[in-house]
Amino acid sequence: MNAPREAHWRALKRVLRYLAGTIDHGLFLTPSQLKLVCYSDADWVSSIEDRRSTSGYVVFLGSNPVAWCSKKQPVVSRSSAEAEYRSLANCVSELLWLQQLLAEIGIFPSKVPVVWCDNSSAVSVAENPTHHARIKHVEIDHHFVRKKSLQGLVAW
Repeated sequence: MNAPREAHWRALKRVLRYLAGTIDHGLFLTPSQLKLVCYSDADWVSSIEDRRSTSGYVVFLGSNPVAWCSKKQPVVSRSSAEAEYRSLANCVSELLWLQQLLAEIGIFPSKVPVVWCDNSSAVSVAENPTHHARIKHVEIDHHFVRKKSLQGLVAW
């Protein structure tokens, strides 16, 4: 780093104090089958101020959570199926990234990853090649998830 200042030193000390104080914190991983499973969900129009939905997912490797996310969607969804589908796209993207990462370090999950979504309309859009007029504006997420489903890279 060029020309560190006092603020940088304080920030470094703060990080080191945090690490020293939380040395006993961590994830407890249990031995289990190497199978990737992802749970995806969305809360449609959860924000009263701007009417944007909240997406979330958690990815498990066996019985151990290895990735998770919860965040507000960048756009307003016009239906609960659309909100769920956008969440599903984020979930599948993370799942495939993790699968690649595991492959690079020599870990190959035993089966095709399974994605759980509680919205049958969103799953129907992913599986059905029919054009869905009500969500035609969700084209990029739509084609991404459908392609991965048709390639057999994820299962429902």
